[in-house]
Amino acid sequence: MKAVIFDMDGVIVDTMGIHKESTINAFSENGFNITHKQISQFDGMKSSEAFKNLFETKADEEIEAMISKKYEFLKKRTFGISPYSGFLSFFFKLKNKFPLAVCSSSRRAFVEYILEQINERNSFKILVGAEDVSRGKPNPEPYLKTAELLNVLPKDCLVIEDSVAGIISAKAAGMKCIAVTNTFDRNFLLDADLVVDSLAEVSIEQAMGLFKN
Repeated sequence: MKAVIFDMDGVIVDTMGIHKESTINAFSENGFNITHKQISQFDGMKSSEAFKNLFETKADEEIEAMISKKYEFLKKRTFGISPYSGFLSFFFKLKNKFPLAVCSSSRRAFVEYILEQINERNSFKILVGAEDVSRGKPNPEPYLKTAELLNVLPKDCLVIEDSVAGIISAKAAGMKCIAVTNTFDRNFLLDADLVVDSLAEVSIEQAMGLFKN
């Protein structure tokens, strides 16, 4: 294990529900009704791909306007947000010992905003957001891009995820993956190398042990 890459929403901060509420609000302002169930099928995916799946006939400009509105709601709702306690426990075991990165389906400006809220922006060497890749999760491109920027081979990277799409992306990239049950029941996360209910459960030795297999 030479680097650790964190997803953000649902791993570092409890924002998956806020994402859905912000999406519903953005759609509502544009005269469209959408349910939590409809949105949930796109958990872990970047908004541009999810929105295009939901509204195939919408022009790119309309999609972009709704995404911008969504992020306005998101920033208001996440001001002063605190990270998951389980994240902090694991994070402080890694900090200053391994290069750390965030690979998120959220836009990079929002990733930076959240990391500033939790006062850890400078702790991450690399940030990869939705606009940094042409294909989002579950495609492996986001994690392969992150490894490239870290200058670390994919096989030497550990990914921390909470979503099915994220796990598929990480494993397709050839990385080890720990999944935390913050968003999905563990039965949906079994393709990860390790599934935990809290990152506080994970020791450095346990994480590094995944690379011996």
